[in-house]
Amino acid sequence: MIEISTEERGKIIILKLVGEFYIENLSEVEHVWRNIVIRKPRVIAVDCKGITHIDSTAISTLVKFLNEAMTKNIRLIFYDLNPSVQRLFEVARLHRFFTITTRERFESKFCASI
Repeated sequence: MIEISTEERGKIIILKLVGEFYIENLSEVEHVWRNIVIRKPRVIAVDCKGITHIDSTAISTLVKFLNEAMTKNIRLIFYDLNPSVQRLFEVARLHRFFTITTRERFESKFCASI
């Protein structure tokens, strides 16, 4: 099960995911993603602090989100990955493609002027 919420800060939308991000709840996350992209934000930040588990299908969905964001000129940022998700991203070498940071760095760089 996954809990999904969003927060809008001007042209920045934060997508917060809490729980297990698996194939079973991909359609729910994709639905929320589509609703976010329609609003044409400048930045979409994914708060990953609450993700306890993630499977390969969910990871491929995040890659799909990155590709879509790039085609729409939206900056996609992931922040506050828990240690197990961070290790998985590193093993899969996703840290080479994704922008991964801490909440503090994200907020100071992108939210300070809002």
